[in-house]
Amino acid sequence: MYFNLKRANEYMDRFEVDVLIASTPENVTYLSDTVSWAPKVYAYSVDMFVIYFRDPNIKTSLIVPSQEMTYVSGSGTWVEDIYTYGGKSALIQTNEISSLSNEETNYLNMQNNDNKRSANSIKALVQSINDKSRGNRLRVALDEDKITYKSKLELADQLPNCEIVDSADLFRLIRAVKTEDEIKAMKLAAKLNEEASIAACSEIKIGMKETDIAKVYAKHVGNGLGKWLWFHFGSGRRSVGIFPPTEKVIKAGDMWKFDAGLSLNNYQADTGWGGVMGEPTKEQVKIWDATLAGFNAALSVIKEGVMPSEIQHAMLNGTKDNGLPGHCGTFAGHAIGLEMRELPYVLGNKNKVVSRYLPDTTDIPLEENTVLCIENPCQIFGLGGTQIEQTIVVKKNGYELLTKQDRKLCIIH
Repeated sequence: MYFNLKRANEYMDRFEVDVLIASTPENVTYLSDTVSWAPKVYAYSVDMFVIYFRDPNIKTSLIVPSQEMTYVSGSGTWVEDIYTYGGKSALIQTNEISSLSNEETNYLNMQNNDNKRSANSIKALVQSINDKSRGNRLRVALDEDKITYKSKLELADQLPNCEIVDSADLFRLIRAVKTEDEIKAMKLAAKLNEEASIAACSEIKIGMKETDIAKVYAKHVGNGLGKWLWFHFGSGRRSVGIFPPTEKVIKAGDMWKFDAGLSLNNYQADTGWGGVMGEPTKEQVKIWDATLAGFNAALSVIKEGVMPSEIQHAMLNGTKDNGLPGHCGTFAGHAIGLEMRELPYVLGNKNKVVSRYLPDTTDIPLEENTVLCIENPCQIFGLGGTQIEQTIVVKKNGYELLTKQDRKLCIIH
């Protein structure tokens, strides 16, 4: 189970919350172990919700659109109480089949249960809550990030006994510490990203176009059933930032670097490194050595309780003190999970936060099993640049790599 029940219950008690309603595909995955397609493809017209009650005697419910019933049928979700909405799928049913698979049974249960089918998502959501609330007044924490203002008004109107509070930040707070199953899912995503990046970098040759390298990456990600989100790649003077790959031809002496991100079953992965076409010059080696020194300095301070600003300052000073005194990096990476940037988002200087649920700054002690992408991009305009990025899991007395990642200057002859 991805959902951290213990952590969720603790925060629900602290903030006096009776019900969680997940609306985004990420939070629906988190609370139900399903991976949806329709709410992403039809983002503005199709909803999916999970309703979790703090009362352990009340079952969690899943609100499923008709387009999603097939996917939920085979998802292995732990949620048993399912409500549907929308028209039924065209399906001729016979009594000639002697035995059904679990997937078929689940599908027919959703298809045929008219008592739990509504005309639209809000009506289904309201029915689910009313079936369980017994008229009691409830404080409902709503993940507002994927529900329209009109739908929120309708929900409030139809649930007069509920206090509905915008609470997307509460979900982010709960998700900040990863469960064992989440870390397993993230390992798979990171492994695919690393393999696709290695495959792409293994193809780099003088005379190739930057877009040729991007195609190798995208193909490898697709073969692993991942969804590639970006592949920044720049060579030569274009390696000073995260530029998109172009028809530029890779030349001898070029520095190059990339930053690549994908999603696998809604869990995100992010990686990157750099290299040189041919023997590196002294200036190119200096950039790499300073990048590596700053990166290692950041890793050296990571453990449970470290502040994001401490990681950033260690990286900045380690880079400046080892060959790049003019370096002015403002962040050292970010937390990652179901979203590409999770709480506390960018690992950098303290910024003010205004939230019902979160601390008043972004500079908060990192908890064990927070997952971080640590990255140090360094560059000199007109010359080029490089990058080192790895994904780590914060531990009590240090950190662990999420997946095997070797980082050294990639020299291609």
